[in-house]
Amino acid sequence: MKNVKVLKALENGPKTVEEIAEETGIKPMEVRRYLLRFAESGKVESYQKDGKLYWKLKERDELEEEFKYV
Repeated sequence: MKNVKVLKALENGPKTVEEIAEETGIKPMEVRRYLLRFAESGKVESYQKDGKLYWKLKERDELEEEFKYV
């Protein structure tokens, strides 16, 4: 499953869309689409550094987890 490959690629640290595409063999546009879906569901987040957009797995907030089902 391609979406799992995208998440696995981020396990070793932040990457750009191009780096994820190269590592997974998935086209950059498709990688971007997966990342946007993951961002909506709170699994990943992005930040800018040196003029490039990097994506990383979102760190779990313990308070967020605690109140998840309230």
